[in-house]
Amino acid sequence: MFALGLSAVPAALGQAGPVSPKSKPPEPVLPPRAVQPKRPISSTPVPKRLPADINRLLQPRAGFKTASSRSGQFIAYGPISPKRRGGILDANANTILIAPDYVVVTAERVRNAMLARLGLPPVPGSRVKLRLEPTMSYRTAVPVVTDRHINGYTYELTLPSEVEADKLVRALVQVTLLDLANQKPQLRDTEIPLWLTVGFAQLLLAQPDLVLVLRQPEQGGKEMAMEEVVKNVRRHDTLAGVRVRLRNRRAFDFSEIAMPSPAHLRGENWRDFQACSHLLVDRLLALRAGGARLQNMIRQLSNNLNWQTVFLKVHGDLFANMLGMEKWWAVTIVQLTGQNQYQNWTLREAVEKFENLLKLPAEVRLNDADSPLEAEVTLQQAIRGWDFAVQKQTLEQKINQLLIARVKMPQQLLPFVNEYGRILQNYVATRQRIELFKPRRGQKRPRLAPVIDEAVRKLDSVDRRMVLFKPDSETPTPQVLPQN
Repeated sequence: MFALGLSAVPAALGQAGPVSPKSKPPEPVLPPRAVQPKRPISSTPVPKRLPADINRLLQPRAGFKTASSRSGQFIAYGPISPKRRGGILDANANTILIAPDYVVVTAERVRNAMLARLGLPPVPGSRVKLRLEPTMSYRTAVPVVTDRHINGYTYELTLPSEVEADKLVRALVQVTLLDLANQKPQLRDTEIPLWLTVGFAQLLLAQPDLVLVLRQPEQGGKEMAMEEVVKNVRRHDTLAGVRVRLRNRRAFDFSEIAMPSPAHLRGENWRDFQACSHLLVDRLLALRAGGARLQNMIRQLSNNLNWQTVFLKVHGDLFANMLGMEKWWAVTIVQLTGQNQYQNWTLREAVEKFENLLKLPAEVRLNDADSPLEAEVTLQQAIRGWDFAVQKQTLEQKINQLLIARVKMPQQLLPFVNEYGRILQNYVATRQRIELFKPRRGQKRPRLAPVIDEAVRKLDSVDRRMVLFKPDSETPTPQVLPQN
């Protein structure tokens, strides 16, 4: 009994009893290593065998190169030996093949030639990257992408390897104009008028002593490094093509050149627009200090929302307003071709042009992923739906166009022209006061809805009267067949 009592004392006191030895747990079985240890890399590793499809893998990189211009401003990347796309529709296309080595020389020459016409020294500007795509169709529009940086701009052009010469020069002229206009970083894009880009491109292409476009030569299926040489003619007429074109076709009014509609940029009208833009730029350069004036206009484009304001500011001593510019353009056309631009339109022609004048070009997207579609909206739709900053710029241009149109309108339509202009002027002025209104204590901000409704109601009223005034379309009288 005593022994049992002593053995129970440690348990009673909370002390641990003697621990019997336990068996050792088995070691875990680890899977074999999947990653083999790295072998020492030799200084010149040589593969034992190239893959079977090595030619297919290297084909996208083979045959391409990067070329840089002498000044370093232009960098081009594309195929060394571009090929024509072929096809039945492209058989008669007036296109050339360009390679990186050739396009950088062309870009340099276009820039230097344009700076010379403006009276500027041939100094390089911002970096321009040219990418030549052999799979891109020559009919595709050439986009100009502007990249803004803290210390300047970079421009990117994607060109088809097979391209029309005038389209190539026009894209390079647009880049040069943007580079001259963007002197300081800003959030919005600079608006370059289309007539200025097209006019300078046609002007440079018409110079007889200037070889602008270097193309990839083709002779007997072999490539040859050659350059086309054009002799300098002492008494060459740079406006000969313009004179021939406009002598047989109606020249555009200045208002049509300033704001061309989509119909003006298609088919034969596009050729007329090129000729008119060529003549306009040539005559502006021929004015007193014409190169310096255009140079100042280009540099001030980034500081204004529309180019018309800058144009009148630079040429203010010559043209008081756009009406004066329209008269000067009419005299220029008469001197060149003998066409009387002051001759009034017929009633039917005036009504058609008046209706087109009251429409606004716009881009409509059915879905976010779809490309924009060209459309036309009315003045009422623009007043109700557009932002006022865009409204103000567009409506002011329309007011100037209505003022210019009065010169050639017949007497029957002059009251309509005046009324449309008065409605738009009153709406823009009233809306501008409301936008700039700063209410004081106890004052309420004027409401926009009544102003918009009033302008739309007046425009609708004039539209209804204009429809009643429109002459009936001439329909041929059916001939009465003789009865047997």
